[in-house]
Amino acid sequence: MKERHWNNLVGSLRHGNCVLMLGSEIPVKVSSAPSANGSQNGTTIAEELRRRLARELEEDNRSPSGNTLAALAQQYEDTEGFGPTTLRATAEMVLASRQYSPSPVHEQLAALPFSLIVTTGQDAMLEQALKAAGKSPVTHRYHLRGDKRENPEFVLPGTPASPVVFHLFGSAEEPSSLVLSENDVLDFLIRVVSERPPLPNSLLRVLKRVGQSFLFVGFGIRYWDLRILLKILLRALELNRSGPAIAAEPLDGLIQSDRDEMILFYQRGTRVELEDDDVGDFLTKLSQRLEADGGFVGQTMPLGPRPRVFISYAREDAALASRVFDGLQKAYFEPWLDQESLQGGDDWNKRIENDLDASDFVLVLYTPAFCRKTDSYVNKEVALACERALRVRGSFLIPVRTAVLADEDRVDALRKFDEMELRETDFDEDFSKIISILKREYQRRNR
Repeated sequence: MKERHWNNLVGSLRHGNCVLMLGSEIPVKVSSAPSANGSQNGTTIAEELRRRLARELEEDNRSPSGNTLAALAQQYEDTEGFGPTTLRATAEMVLASRQYSPSPVHEQLAALPFSLIVTTGQDAMLEQALKAAGKSPVTHRYHLRGDKRENPEFVLPGTPASPVVFHLFGSAEEPSSLVLSENDVLDFLIRVVSERPPLPNSLLRVLKRVGQSFLFVGFGIRYWDLRILLKILLRALELNRSGPAIAAEPLDGLIQSDRDEMILFYQRGTRVELEDDDVGDFLTKLSQRLEADGGFVGQTMPLGPRPRVFISYAREDAALASRVFDGLQKAYFEPWLDQESLQGGDDWNKRIENDLDASDFVLVLYTPAFCRKTDSYVNKEVALACERALRVRGSFLIPVRTAVLADEDRVDALRKFDEMELRETDFDEDFSKIISILKREYQRRNR
């Protein structure tokens, strides 16, 4: 790996700006290895589950087909006498088996200062390794078969001492959440992209944070199906828009042309650099470089989530809106302003409605120009914000008044909301008061 890539990775780890993206192709220790069922140290739990499903099909005089877990799980699910319920029950038994324990790779990863770990693995091997390293992991999962209530928002502690482990493909602790078969994988991708149910915003905000970097380990990208899955995840979660990424994946055994083709596959449309080395050796080098550079020094900014603030304004007040936007960013809020946040090709109506619904606060720049808008899109924004305010307990919509307004000029829809001042002559003082109110209200909601 080039020196600048090492420097970027080590630097992001030192300052708490690196997310570990963990696949299921991590070896485990097997307490009874070798055994009659073919288990041996160096195997993965995914491979152990694949073997178990194949064996049960053979015992029923079926011929297993498909070399991947997803393909075999699909056959198992489709075969009469088995089905999805039996598939998930069998998966739970294997994934939670005490026969397996964390490998040295898990231990090496657990020792590194990650505050957020996103995994397609469904076992608890990494959580066990983190606890053995003296850390207190917090576990969450995505439930593709649940609704928004079953995929709630959560607060990320933002410290390597208490890292969040988020299971994208569900958890063995909740078998109904597991993504196993080919149909499950397709359903997962469709539901993540369509946001039905959506991934928690508290997770997405961190993943899409500017300057965030990623380390991919254990995705098995030498296998074409896992290679495609990883790239789809990159695009679906928009990780290619965040920061640089390193994928640790030994490519030994591949001919040079196949290796070059795989590397180009990731470099097109993404910013992934492949590190062709043994994962254990790579993590040893990474730990040594991190220690030589002084180790973890703390977050450069809170991990999240950042409160989201929608700014509604009249076009004549664009300069003021930009000033408010910049101030919110500096105060570690996540502001939304149409001229900053809308991208080419976005559906204007749908994007604004979605972002209003996902916002924690709405600031209405209550100016004379705003009051003169009798037929404008900004009036629709206010109407939507007023409707949302009925569902949010506490302060949500805050009119920010920039001048004295005559009673006949005021907007009726805003009369019931408490106003705050934002005077040009005392901008910094007034803006600080607004920030304090927003922070206090956000903390109250998340107690």
